This record gives sequence, C-alpha cells and structure tokens, in this order.
Amino acid sequence: MQLPQNQQQPLSDLRRDRVQSVGITLPSSPTVPLLPSSAPETPSSDTFYSSEKPDGLHKQQYAIGLLLLRRLRRIGAVMHRSSNKRIGLWCLLLLIAKLLGEVVYYYAGRLPSEFYRVLGDRDVSAFYPLLFRCICVVTLAGACRAALELGGGLLGTLARKTLTEYTNKRYIEEKTLHGLATQGLVDNPDQRVTQDIERLSTTLATVLPELLLAPMLVVYYTVKCWKISGVLGPLSVYLYFIVGAVASKLAMPPVVKQVYRLERAEGDFRFLSLRVVEYAESIAFFSGQQRERKTADSSLASVINVQKQLLWKQFWLGLVTQVFSYMGSTVSYVIIAVPIFLGRYDDRSGGDLSSVISMNAFVSLYLIYRFSLVIEQAKKLADVAGFGTRIVQLWEAADWLDRQVTEQVERNTEGKIMTQGLCVAAPRSGHQLVANLDLQLSAGDSLLITGANGVGKTSLLRVLAGLWPPASGTVSLPAAAHSVFFLPQQAYVIAGSLREQLSYPWSAGGQQRVCSDEELARVLGCVGLEHIPRMLESESDERHLNVYDRWVSAQTWARVLSPGERQRMSVGRVLFWRPAFAILDECTSSLDVEGEAAVYRAMQDAGITVVSVGHRAELRRFHRRRLHLLADGSHVLE
Repeated sequence: MQLPQNQQQPLSDLRRDRVQSVGITLPSSPTVPLLPSSAPETPSSDTFYSSEKPDGLHKQQYAIGLLLLRRLRRIGAVMHRSSNKRIGLWCLLLLIAKLLGEVVYYYAGRLPSEFYRVLGDRDVSAFYPLLFRCICVVTLAGACRAALELGGGLLGTLARKTLTEYTNKRYIEEKTLHGLATQGLVDNPDQRVTQDIERLSTTLATVLPELLLAPMLVVYYTVKCWKISGVLGPLSVYLYFIVGAVASKLAMPPVVKQVYRLERAEGDFRFLSLRVVEYAESIAFFSGQQRERKTADSSLASVINVQKQLLWKQFWLGLVTQVFSYMGSTVSYVIIAVPIFLGRYDDRSGGDLSSVISMNAFVSLYLIYRFSLVIEQAKKLADVAGFGTRIVQLWEAADWLDRQVTEQVERNTEGKIMTQGLCVAAPRSGHQLVANLDLQLSAGDSLLITGANGVGKTSLLRVLAGLWPPASGTVSLPAAAHSVFFLPQQAYVIAGSLREQLSYPWSAGGQQRVCSDEELARVLGCVGLEHIPRMLESESDERHLNVYDRWVSAQTWARVLSPGERQRMSVGRVLFWRPAFAILDECTSSLDVEGEAAVYRAMQDAGITVVSVGHRAELRRFHRRRLHLLADGSHVLE
C-alpha cells in the first residue's frame, strides 16, 4: 500500500487533491455519460478552466460596504425565492410577534414607577391589585420571550435548509463540481456548506428581527421621552447613539476580516484531522504518526494564533459596545436631572416625583437600549459579513464556471467513440500530452491505453469525458442514453444499501432502473462479491429489512470492503448498467491477476466494449487494439 504523493504537499494542494479524489458528476441528460471523476494521474492540479479568476475572487473583500450589501441582498433573494416566500412570511410573523411582545414589555416596564407611587403614598388598597397585575404581566413577558426564541430558532432552521439546498444545487452540479473541486477558486467548499451556512442562518435569525423592529420602537420611545424630559432627552440619546455608532464602525472591519481568516484556518485544521482518519492504515504502515502529529499540531497552532488575533480585535469592538450599553443608565439620570433642577416638577409630591423619575429612567433607558441593541448587533453583523462573504463567494465561483464551461464533446448516432485530430494539453502550462489522435471505436473494438506515468493517459480520459476541453480536434461519443460509463481507479463508495451501491448513481440519462434481488445476486457473483450480503448481516440494525436494502454508512462500507472489493463493486455497477462502452482508468489495479481476468471476462460476456488504461501485460488479451502514449506527445496505435 502506498501513501499518496501529496502526503507531503502544502495544505492548499491537499484541499484540491482531497475533493478531486471523491468528486462525482451526475448526468442530467441522455447525452451525458455516467461519470465518477477520477483521481489525478499526476500530482498536478491542472484543470481545463482559464487561470483567470472571477473579479470578486481576485482578493478577499472584508469591508462593510456596497459589496457586502450586494451579497447580503443576494442571500435574501435566494432565501425568499427558494423557500416559496415562506421565509418572508416567517419574518413577518416573527416581526408581529416581537412587536406584540414589546407591548407586553412596555407594560412590564411601567410597573416599577407604579410601585414607587403606591409605596410612596402608602396605598395598601392599590398594592395587592398592582401585585397581581405585576405577576400576570411578568409571566406573560417571560412566555413571549421564550416563544420569540423558539420562532427565531425555527426561522434559522428554515433559512439553513433553504440556503444549503440552493448551495448544493449550485455546487454539486455537472458544470461546476469538478472546477470548484480542482481549480482552487475557493477554499474549503465543504466547510462553507456545512458550517458557514449554519452560523449565518442562526445569526441572521437573531439580528434580523431586532434591526427590522428598531425604527418603530425608536420613534415610539422618542415621543415618550420627549413628553417626560423635553427635547433635551431624545436629543441627548441621539447624540449618544451617533458617537457609539461611529466608534463601532471603526472597530468592526478588522473583526470581519479575522472571522473570515479563522473560518479558513478551522477548515484546514478539520481537513487534516479527516485526512489522518482516511489514510490511517497508510500512515501506520509508514510509521508516520510522529510526522502527522507535528503537522496537526502546526495546523492547530495556526488556528489558535488566528483565534487569539480575533479575540483581541473583538476586545476593542466589545469595549465600545459594552461601555456604550452600561453608560446608558448615567445618561438617563442626566436627562431627568435637568428638568428637575430647573423646577419643572417642583409641584410634585415625593411619591409622584419618584414615579416620574422611574418612568423617565425606563423610557430613556429603553430608548438607549434600543439604540445600544443596534450597536451591539455590530458584532453579530461582523460575523454575518464573514459568513456571508464565504457563502456568496462559492456562488460567485459557480456562476463564473457556468460562463466558462461549454460542451466539449459532440454526439453521434452511429454508436461509436471517435476522435479526429485530437490534441490534449495541460490547460495551465500548455504542455502537450497527446498530439493528433485519430481514433474510431465501434462496438467490440476494445482498446488498451498504455504508457509511462505522466504521459497523459488519465488526461485523455478527462477529455473524452468532457472534463477538459481538447487543445484542438474533436471528440464524439454515442448519443444513446447510458451508452458510456467511466470508472476511476479510486473506487467511490456511497452511504446506502447494497442495492444502492450497485445501482449508483440510480439514474442514467434521466432514466431509472430497479435492481431486482435476482439481478443483484447475479452481478455480485460475476464480480466475486457473493459473500458481501453475509458480511452485512451483522453490520446493520435494520434486521427487519432485506439484507440488500439495509442502510450502511460510508464509514462502514470503507471498513468492510478492501480496496480490491471496492473496485469489484465499481465493476459491478458496469455490469448492472450494461453500457455499450466502459472506459476504465486502472480500475482493477488492486485486484490479483485472476480476479482481474474474471471481471474482464464478465464484461465481455455482457457485451460491453472496454477502453482500459493499464500497465499489466495480462490485460492485452482482453483488448483487440492498443494505444501506446509516448512522453513527447506522439502515440502508437496498433
């Protein structure tokens, strides 16, 4: 067993290799072959796309400005449109509920001033009814707050579902998956889907209702404050808010930038941990535990360093918001002190004056609270900016790839694989791999592609599959549905039942097939996996189901199946779909010679014409023709 060459590569290269090794391209029309993408033939990360990146991705944008507003507007439009306007309805209902809650909070806030008056006047007859009303209002206020938290949580869940489904639609799509996985337009796309969307949804569900309700409450409590303390009251609060807003605006951009960097560092650290699990056996054979531990510790140190920097930048933003919040009570007393010292309330009794002071404190403090709440949202808006930037960048990269990618493969009704004057070159370097290849394969014209490592065997298959464009010349594949099936060297195992494993990807050219128990048993016997159902008996808790239909996790499949058995399973998919052509990229390299011969005979007996990449001399007897690629780009076709 050999550890992949990229084991020692920089982290940025490892991310590209990881996703490339498990990528899947699903067919969307009868003219598209079934195409699990293959692992790279060489460590090169070349792809067929232009080396130019979309304008928005040339440099990261962290500032709170027009670009962020455009991205947040797009997020809002996606949530509104993709959820069939349900999110808009949820926001409206939550806004109404929060407004009703504010009415309850207002009456709860008036209670202290009434207690001051009743207790100041020693009015026993009014005390007990007030006490009962206080218990009812406070209980209702608590219930409202709990209900609002529930509503906000449900809104966040719906937003996450909507955004994730839309992102998966843009990401796991025929034209974009391979490019996003191999070109490095964005880092850690998996983290953007699984974590950033969740955090954005949760934060938005908290921030959005507060910001939408703030204008109405500010106007209402401004009027109340004006009536009690005159124009000086609201004017002082407004000036206080402006100072706090300016200070927060100055402290916010560094936090946005650091949130973005922390998410990227966390993604790198998580990927290294997953990689250790994925290649645990290879690392153990190499006794590379110490090296991997040092790499993991180094990545952790990077995360901790970025996290410390974020904490320091959050400290200054938090200092501004917290001082602004706590200073509000002092401002409220200054506001009421002016009219008191000017003699406006000289005619009031001690109890009435205490009530006025208490009511003014409530109104002023609540107005300051609404303003301070807006200021405090600045910290959360910094998180929204960071998460939103990462999510929309993924969409923008997918949009750019949609504009770049064009159909690279022609279709013919003759049922042949044909190339004319085909030249294959590494897209970024332009290094020519294959030159002037004229090829025509009919049913039964099996072909073995040979050559030294790095001469372009897998690259040629990428061009045939339409993942790379030809440097020049044309490629034509049969137009019939599921007539071509590509198999990579690294077998792809899904999470699902044994029936789903063999019938993956469940549809071809928009058509679906049901795998019967009899056909399933036949295919398993053809590829030497008839023992798998017995192995699965103890691996699933769904004992009431047919063993073929018991769900099995991807981790369990990876543990139960050896590398050779995974390759046999891949060949079983070919036998199930029975395409006219099967294009195999060393997909039997983990099998012994006898096992390899058995699966090739099974494909021959099924009438499948194979186009194979391989090195073993034993493969030649299963192919009528041979294409040998040379290092200078020339070839020999026999």
